[in-house]
Amino acid sequence: MKILNFLLFIALTTAYGCYAQETNSTKAIIKESTYLKGDVVKIPLAIIRDWPFIDGEVNGVKGLWMFDTGNSGSLQLHSKKVSGIESKTIGQGFVSSGQKFEVLEYPVIDQIKVGDNIYKSLKNVRGNNYDFLEQITTEVLGQIGFSFFDGYDMKIDYLRSELTFYKQKQDVENWKDIKKHKNYITSLPYFTRRLDNHPIIRIRHKGIDFLASFDTGGGKGSFIVEDSNFNKLKKEGDLENFYDEPGTLYNWYNFKIDERLTVNLYGMDKEDSDPAHKPMQITEKNTLTFAHSFLSQYITIWDTRNKVIHVLEKK
Repeated sequence: MKILNFLLFIALTTAYGCYAQETNSTKAIIKESTYLKGDVVKIPLAIIRDWPFIDGEVNGVKGLWMFDTGNSGSLQLHSKKVSGIESKTIGQGFVSSGQKFEVLEYPVIDQIKVGDNIYKSLKNVRGNNYDFLEQITTEVLGQIGFSFFDGYDMKIDYLRSELTFYKQKQDVENWKDIKKHKNYITSLPYFTRRLDNHPIIRIRHKGIDFLASFDTGGGKGSFIVEDSNFNKLKKEGDLENFYDEPGTLYNWYNFKIDERLTVNLYGMDKEDSDPAHKPMQITEKNTLTFAHSFLSQYITIWDTRNKVIHVLEKK
C-alpha cells in the first residue's frame, strides 16, 4: 500500500512461507468468513482523495477504516484509537523512510463496527501505529484488508460508493453469465506469487512487457519502467507530466491491457523502486500498480476463487 511515498510492511516474527511459482489454481476448499454473513453483503464507501474508507467504530470511538486490499490481514487497529487496552508485541513493521514500529495483538476488543456490521468480543486483533495514514484523515481507525472477505467475491463500485460481497458456494459459479451483462467489457485472469492479496497480470504494450498488480490502497497508482522504455513512451506521447512542471506524476494515454480494454491513467507515480516487490516476489523491471486511477473508471468484480477480475463499464 502506497501512501504519500510511505509504504507499510508488517514484518511479523513468524515469517510467511516463500513460494516462487506463479499460481492461478482454484482452491478446492472455500474459506469461511469471520466477518461477513449472508449471500450478498453491501458496505458503503467514502473516497478521501484517492483512498476508499468505511465508517466504523472501535469501542465507541467513531472513525474511518481504510479499505486496502494490499493488506493481507482482515482488521488492523490504529493503536492510538485503542489506548489503555491490554496488548502484546508480536512483531515489527517499518515504512520505506526507515521508521520502525511495533506490531501489536489485542487479546480482546469489546466491540468493532464496520459499516453496519457489529462484532463483539473479537479476539486476537492486530494493530499498530497508523500515524502516517493521518496524512489522509485524522479519523482513521485502522485498515480493513483482503482477508476480511475470505470466502466471498467482491465488486468495487466507486460510482455508487459501495462494496458488494458475494458468497462463494460449492458447485455454484457466481459469474458464469457475466459476459452477457450489458455493461461487460472484459475479464482479466490473474495469478499470484507469494501473496494471494496481490492479483497480477501480464501486459505487453508498445513491445514492452509489463507486470501489473491491483491494490485499492495504492493511491492513484504507480509504475516503474526502465529508462530506455520511459524515454520511448514519452517520445511517442504515451506519457506526459501530470502537472505543468516536471515531477514524478504522469498521465498514461491509450494503455492497452487486452484486446477489449484500453485505458487512460492519470497521476501515476513514477518510482525508482518499490519495497513491496520483494515480499510479492516481483523481479520484473517494468511494473504498474493499478489503483484509484484505474478502479475509479470502471466497476470491477474480483472473483478470488477463480482468480479473474471482470471489468464493467461504470454505469
